[in-house]
Amino acid sequence: MSDNSSFDAETSSINNSDEEISSTEVSSNEHASSEQSFNTSRSSHSETQSNQSVEEYSSSSDQDEDDETASDNEESSVTDREEIFTSDDCSENSGPDDPPYSFNSDTQSDSSESDSAPPDTSEQHQKNIVQNLLSTGYKGPHILKILRDEHGIQMSAKTLSRKRKEWGLRLCDLEQAPPPTPLSPKIRASLVSSHSKGMNLNEIQAQLANETSVNVSIRTIKRYLKQLNLKLLRNNVTHGKITIQQVHDAIHDARTRRLQSDAGYRRMRMILMREYDIQIPQRLVYDVLREIDPEGMAARLRGVCKRQIYQTNGPNHIWSSDGHDKLKRFGLTIYGFVDAWSRKILGMFVHVTNNDPRHIAVYFLQLASKAGGIPLLLTTDCGTETVKMARCMMELTYTHMEISLEDAAKRMHYTKSTHNQKIESLWSQMMKQHNRAIKHDILSHIEDGSYDDQDDVQK
Repeated sequence: MSDNSSFDAETSSINNSDEEISSTEVSSNEHASSEQSFNTSRSSHSETQSNQSVEEYSSSSDQDEDDETASDNEESSVTDREEIFTSDDCSENSGPDDPPYSFNSDTQSDSSESDSAPPDTSEQHQKNIVQNLLSTGYKGPHILKILRDEHGIQMSAKTLSRKRKEWGLRLCDLEQAPPPTPLSPKIRASLVSSHSKGMNLNEIQAQLANETSVNVSIRTIKRYLKQLNLKLLRNNVTHGKITIQQVHDAIHDARTRRLQSDAGYRRMRMILMREYDIQIPQRLVYDVLREIDPEGMAARLRGVCKRQIYQTNGPNHIWSSDGHDKLKRFGLTIYGFVDAWSRKILGMFVHVTNNDPRHIAVYFLQLASKAGGIPLLLTTDCGTETVKMARCMMELTYTHMEISLEDAAKRMHYTKSTHNQKIESLWSQMMKQHNRAIKHDILSHIEDGSYDDQDDVQK
């Protein structure tokens, strides 16, 4: 057994060595054949180049002949080229290393390209897309998103900005909006007149509505002024129209001749604009007044937060009355009366309205009947709802106090709502202590649908 196994091993090793020798011979043969094909291709390539050089020389020499001879030579040269490239001298291994040209492969590549053609990224194509998007109102970020998602064109914001500059597609390069329609002569005259008087935007708006019956918003007033090239904040000193000494002289004249010695810097600025046609910032007026009248400026600054003293002689001397509309959207309107001396709430009436003069007069008469008399002075704000109450107050005073009608009329005192301090303080406290909770409760019922603030019955 051992002899047989050793014999088999020797036989297998001999076979392996024979295979290695045969593979070596095959590789050497292949190497020799490749060298021979390479030499053949070099020789054929050199022959082709020489033939082409001869043809080029012949074609260049034939250019001096007439047109018919030149065309014949061109046709013959083309025929010669075709014969050179289609001659049988070239072997299978000759020619360049590029893959052979195949019509079938071209057809297949064309069909594949038509199925999945790459996006057209030419400059003109990109320009047309961007121009169309800009004409429809798209901005930069949306344009980049559309280029990426719909057209497969990747582009950064900086690149888009650069290309828009190259293509002339910036906002400054595109067609601007048509100029605004010119203003009518009446509107133009009113705006120019109001601006020359130094009015602010609200005053210009009111003046325009009063003179031309044209009611527009503050934004429209700004647009009109921009259209007329009128600026509200102008500085004649900076623009060189006047000097700082002329400003000093104008302020001194206003304080002495026009008796405006107590005017602050805001009021003095309006006087300079309307009376002297001097337009300067408030800060400059403030600095000039501080140089001219430092004591007056300091006194005005000390009196900024000074409150007026509310004087009353005792109970039932002054009654303050006013309406409260903070709960009106929920169908609750309030009208109240307060004693100014003790701040006692004399009466508070809740109804669907507090603007009816008849209701207010009845409230006052009920309160006077309950209190057993009327006050010496009744204070309220200027409103149509207090007309009948004022008439009742004056008639009762004239009848029972035996005074003249002129003195009876003085017992009714009208003031601004902000100056009616006692009753306004009551509304402030009531809002903090009661109304907020009421509004929160009603709003919670509105949210859960159990209360409808538009239903008159539920109100």
